[in-house]
Amino acid sequence: MAYYLLLIQFLIALAALFLFWQSMGYFRRMWRYKKLKSTPFPKEYKTVLKNIHQYKALPPQLKMKLHLLILLFIEQKEFIGAKMTITDEIKVIIAFYASLMRLGFALDEKDHTNTIIVYPKHFIVDEVNSSGGIYHNETTILEGQSSNGTVVISWQDIKQNLTQPQRDNVIIHEFAHELDFEDGFADGMPVLESSHYRRWSEVFSKEFNILKKLTDERKAIEKYELLGTYASKNEAEFFAVCSERFFETPRALKENFPDIYEQLKIFYKLDTFTNLQEI
Repeated sequence: MAYYLLLIQFLIALAALFLFWQSMGYFRRMWRYKKLKSTPFPKEYKTVLKNIHQYKALPPQLKMKLHLLILLFIEQKEFIGAKMTITDEIKVIIAFYASLMRLGFALDEKDHTNTIIVYPKHFIVDEVNSSGGIYHNETTILEGQSSNGTVVISWQDIKQNLTQPQRDNVIIHEFAHELDFEDGFADGMPVLESSHYRRWSEVFSKEFNILKKLTDERKAIEKYELLGTYASKNEAEFFAVCSERFFETPRALKENFPDIYEQLKIFYKLDTFTNLQEI
């Protein structure tokens, strides 16, 4: 009997310690948010952002929240340069797009990335793939990659996306994969409110299957060219590409794929067509 009482007391103490640790973490976060909220957004950061069309288009109240998210991101994340030096410009640009994607969420919500590794150019990875039970090695040249809280990205491709405005954005693409992987599965379906899963599945499965069929048969329909053939690789890439279009070309996505646009607007809790119109 005494053994069970001791066990119960131990479990209660353990639970109390856990709750205390959780509350201390909460108060530390609140202190950090309050501190950064009162910190003026650096002029040099604004200089970096001034030519990015999404930043220029944002209404003032969203810019204020974005500034805080950028400061938090730069303070909390580890940036590693692979054969290059990490500058403030690199940090600010990556932090901007990663924070833009979380603008509709609470400050500490949907934030699972810990490390960002930046290469000067495309980087090479070796992968083992199987086909028909036969395993073979493949060498792939990548612009970006993400897994388990780490995003690897090419600075060359970031600069190209900025200097030649287009529908692609490697930062958005890789951080969309991080959002997708929140539940442990890279399947093109991020964590949603329970009532939204069915509609999401209907919309994304339908359009993905059409695009894949067109790609496999080497056929073209004009509106699907907006997504490109890479989006047909799998459901995870389809979601990442659609996220790129949602933030880069919201008008085109809404006009050509209104159902996808609506689902992304619900997920990201942001109306990019209204708030991020291309200038």
